[in-house]
Amino acid sequence: MPSNLVRSIAVLAATLTVVSCGSDNPSGAAPVSVYANPQITVATSTGTFTSIYSPTSFNVYAFFGIRYAAPPVGALRWQPPTAPTPPSSTVVASTPGNACPQSVDVSPITQGEDCLFLNVWVPTSATANSKLPVYFWIHGGSLTEGTGAQFDPSVLAEQNNIIVVTINYRLGALGWLVEPGLLATSANTYQNVGDGGNYGLMDQQFAMQWVQDNIAAFGGDPTKVTIGGESAGGLSITSNLASTNTATGLFRGAIIESGAYMLHMVLSQTAYEAAFASAFDTALGCTQPADSACLRASSVAQILSAQSTAFGALGIAPDYGNKILPRSLISALTSGSFVQVPVLQGTNANEGRLFEPEFFPTPSGVANSQIAAAGGPASFDLSNANSFCASGAINQVCTYPQEINGFLGLLGLPSFVLTPTFGSQIAADYPLNDFPDPYLANNEPSSDEGLSQIFTDLVFSCNGLDSNNALSQFVTVYGYEFNDPNAPPVAGTNTAIMPPNDVDGFPTASEHGSELSFLFNVAYGDFQLSTNDQQLAQEMKTYWGNFILSGNPNMPNTSLPAWPEFTGSATTMQNLVPGSQKPASFTTFATDHNCATWEPFIAAE
Repeated sequence: MPSNLVRSIAVLAATLTVVSCGSDNPSGAAPVSVYANPQITVATSTGTFTSIYSPTSFNVYAFFGIRYAAPPVGALRWQPPTAPTPPSSTVVASTPGNACPQSVDVSPITQGEDCLFLNVWVPTSATANSKLPVYFWIHGGSLTEGTGAQFDPSVLAEQNNIIVVTINYRLGALGWLVEPGLLATSANTYQNVGDGGNYGLMDQQFAMQWVQDNIAAFGGDPTKVTIGGESAGGLSITSNLASTNTATGLFRGAIIESGAYMLHMVLSQTAYEAAFASAFDTALGCTQPADSACLRASSVAQILSAQSTAFGALGIAPDYGNKILPRSLISALTSGSFVQVPVLQGTNANEGRLFEPEFFPTPSGVANSQIAAAGGPASFDLSNANSFCASGAINQVCTYPQEINGFLGLLGLPSFVLTPTFGSQIAADYPLNDFPDPYLANNEPSSDEGLSQIFTDLVFSCNGLDSNNALSQFVTVYGYEFNDPNAPPVAGTNTAIMPPNDVDGFPTASEHGSELSFLFNVAYGDFQLSTNDQQLAQEMKTYWGNFILSGNPNMPNTSLPAWPEFTGSATTMQNLVPGSQKPASFTTFATDHNCATWEPFIAAE
């Protein structure tokens, strides 16, 4: 997929903000009364902080809002992170720091440009001599949304006796912009002269260095750090793996959840600047190349507005060809030029169901409830004249192959490929009868599910397979597919919607981000994990915890089935499914996701 639109669409696939549900305190007491009695105090290089109990477990201490870098404001905007001035007195770490500026509401967490904070979750049994493994979590959200405090890893920390750190990093243009006036004029830890962009990546590594310097005081072992992230957080993990000049030695393992979608797409610094810098300057009324003063004088609101104009909601991304990211992601992985540590990486079976409805225009005068009743926007368009399949100015009813070609056109496949024959061939690969919709009469087939699966395979599954194949030539890799047809939905949460998980007229199933409620204390609306789901969540926390403890999801004396390594000759994936049938490994992933069809387009990105 050569077009910029496809690169943008892939970044859209990272758009996810997961909000902690603030579960009731396990004792039944009001959380505020718990917070009145801080528990332990730890001195760090950036201040002395006193814990509270985790809002969801009396067996875990939580430290919220620890500043790890100076506020990146004024002259420090679009500069590498620097050490902060520690507070003069002990701080009760009961409140998350600001989320970095973004266009979505993350209440009750506040937003502000002064946002470089992290949170630490520690088992209450830990001592200064415990030397516990550490999980360093990078949130997703298309590199434009989210905050580390939205994730509550209490159960993961308690169950596996590990420490978990969640972080903020600069988002959007404030974290990833390349502009002529902002290029480095002198070399520093993260930049050579002339480097630009990747400030959010610098923040992530600066926070990792904070962990190296301070986690022992919490009972952690700085030599046993595993980094992990989902979606844009997973993209960040791959970027840190490829950051051989500056990230080496900061971690010993990596977990990537649905994060390979830009494996072939990250632009060079030169190309990134050419694609976006001029439009961003124009939107702010700044003039290149001496645009630094104008850019730094702009308000956050102006920057967010200009970001929307220049990048859309889609174009924020890392750039390579500089000190912190010397090579493209695919080049780094295939050449072995990455930080070589064990990797656990996988995708969800139905990633695209989170995004597919957003591609279809809502017809004038048609209520969303009508579209949902029809099974979703694509299914609606199979029975009603619409603009998506219009012939000139005349609306018409879509055929399934027409919808496929139109959808793939939006994903950036060139028009010369999208012939009627091609659409019919893809329809044969994704036959409607393979996608029954339980919300339609007689389980009628779902066009929306079919298109969502095309999105899943093209953007996530086959890129994830490429990443695992490349990594496994040099390091130990464990691959997985999360496949729970009744996982709670992520988007369009409606407490009136009851399981299995209908949002737009068809089941969300294992959509993008749905695995997060199986690893963290998060929930969506009134959904609760079923008994089978709770079992799967327990198994996943154990697998993840084992990997964090040892670099291997398998541990002796466990009832879980063995998780085989992924190798180029045996592309074995662990099938993470609910129910009494324990997860089983399988080797048909490439065929299941039609990767032979999509690889030529992925390779052309």
